[in-house]
Amino acid sequence: MSQLEKLYFRMKALGIPEESYYLQGMYGSPTDEYKLALVMREGDNATEYEMYFKEKDHKHVIQVFTDFDIASNYFIEQLTE
Repeated sequence: MSQLEKLYFRMKALGIPEESYYLQGMYGSPTDEYKLALVMREGDNATEYEMYFKEKDHKHVIQVFTDFDIASNYFIEQLTE
């Protein structure tokens, strides 16, 4: 089971509606427009996890993490506040 899949099931167990987030295009909403999003990308030295909010095709980067556990906990925190 991938890290993203584990995060998805964790969020599902917490009752976070899938339409409220975008998770790498694999889980949650099928589009990232007007959603809090978390995506993985290859950085210079490691995998990075970028959290952003997108509206009207403009992406507002909130935070970039290099640790998936920190990124996923922060992502959940933002969705449950």
